[in-house]
Amino acid sequence: RSTRGGRRRGAGRPPKGRRSGSPHKKRPRLRASTPVHVTLRVVSVIGSLRKRLMYHALRWATLALAAKHEDCRIVHISVQRDHIHLLVEADDEQCLARGMKAFQVSAAKRLNAALKWKVRRRGQVFTDRYHAEYITSPRQARNALAYVLNNWRKHRDGALPRKPGVA
Repeated sequence: RSTRGGRRRGAGRPPKGRRSGSPHKKRPRLRASTPVHVTLRVVSVIGSLRKRLMYHALRWATLALAAKHEDCRIVHISVQRDHIHLLVEADDEQCLARGMKAFQVSAAKRLNAALKWKVRRRGQVFTDRYHAEYITSPRQARNALAYVLNNWRKHRDGALPRKPGVA
């Protein structure tokens, strides 16, 4: 009996980073009426996404997706320091996968170009596959929308500094 190949303990690609992302599982079927909450994490080398140049790079990537992929639409986006939240509508799961891949490639090229290094940065921008949460009920849709639009409050990246002595 051969010990090569097949299922065995410790086999396969090791998780990347201290927070490995989505496992290789088949995603469920997606209907056009089902919105999706997508989360994308960036590698630490990129630094904070909450800078003007990074925001513009992500904005242009969003517009490029809208121009090329009519079957996948980014409805809302929330840019955090080390991750991005998206509310996405797609016709089916293949359209979602193609749209997210196109967005990630476009965003990676633009984010790498936006970094002000002596030579243009190349390489990985997003840590892993995107995490998708399908929204199946009106309450879940409301909660996802509130989460995406108010996520900056949780992370307090955009909070104004308080004046001394003012609560």
